[in-house]
Amino acid sequence: MEKRYVELDALRGLAALFVVINHYLMIYPSFSEYRYDGDSSFLLSMVKESPLRLLFSSGNESVVLFFVLSGFVLALPFYGRSSFRYENYLVRRICRIYLPYLFAVCVAILCKILFSQGGISQVSHWFNNSWTTNESPSLLLQHFFLIGTFNTDAYNNVIWSLVHEMRISIIFPLLMILLLRMDAKKIVMLLFFVFVSSSALLLLNQSNLEPTNFLLSYHYLLLFAAGAVTAKYRDFFIQLYLKIGTFKKSLIVLIAFTCYLSEGIMGNYAITNNFLCRNLAVMVGSCMFIIIALASPAASKVLRTGVLSFLGKVSYSLYLTHLIVLFSLMYLLHGLLPYWSILSICFLVSLAMASVTYHFVEKPSSRLGKFLTRNKVVFGGAVSRK
Repeated sequence: MEKRYVELDALRGLAALFVVINHYLMIYPSFSEYRYDGDSSFLLSMVKESPLRLLFSSGNESVVLFFVLSGFVLALPFYGRSSFRYENYLVRRICRIYLPYLFAVCVAILCKILFSQGGISQVSHWFNNSWTTNESPSLLLQHFFLIGTFNTDAYNNVIWSLVHEMRISIIFPLLMILLLRMDAKKIVMLLFFVFVSSSALLLLNQSNLEPTNFLLSYHYLLLFAAGAVTAKYRDFFIQLYLKIGTFKKSLIVLIAFTCYLSEGIMGNYAITNNFLCRNLAVMVGSCMFIIIALASPAASKVLRTGVLSFLGKVSYSLYLTHLIVLFSLMYLLHGLLPYWSILSICFLVSLAMASVTYHFVEKPSSRLGKFLTRNKVVFGGAVSRK
């Protein structure tokens, strides 16, 4: 059995928490429609363009971290083993990712039918882009089976990332075949090729890019690959970190946060703060966070605390269900309570919903995958929750 890194679960839990906070604040038009070159309040500018961004506005950064963590965790079992059954790997990924996803989509559709009022004029366009689309057989089939490029904002905005997660999971073993046979120099060349080619394709097709476009899946493959490479050389990076002095360790932590929060830092520079450069910088910061979490005793101690351990366990369920709670309660309580009260209630209900979903949907789904592949060799087992 491979070693399980509890610290990585906690990192994922923190990222999920930051996604929740970011989405809650996006009901406010001034927050969701913020422009770096606009005339915004000092407080809003601080939330968007200072280290406070980590807590309140790092939704995109969190998804990048999710993808890098997925690549890291999925790659771990491939190193040091010789047997692999693709069908077993795929069964476990489907049970682990798709079945909870399907549950969340069904709940979102039901809640939309029951509670949606077609929008709330006082809140943001982002909020009103969801739960206002009429049902159709094609839209439902696309959601149920993750078919092609479709409107992921119709019921549960976050599912766009899961479309890419499932696509990349299907081809991930092929990526690992390449990485296992390559030395460091060839790996760098491969990552550079994927970045340049995906960037060129995205720039050439940027006028009609939907969140689930296949070209974006190719771009996000780079993030999975970066996580897999970090897993391959984790021992080297950890030992390197442990050998350096306190000042250099502090500098590495600072560089990691600077890369991770680069969107806010480079907010006024169009050349560097575009989608591609942002994700590349956040990817580097995410890889550094993984090494720091595993190498630093202080970081490990913090990440293993009870609250963060809980967030790590329920992170996927929290990610899947928090918008369902937000949209439902906003419609039910709009006009009865101030928005800050509604959001406070949403936060507590989201944690409760995540816990219930984790125990009664996510865990049984993972157990089903293990049951279906019992007594067979499979990669992606008990290393982590991915």
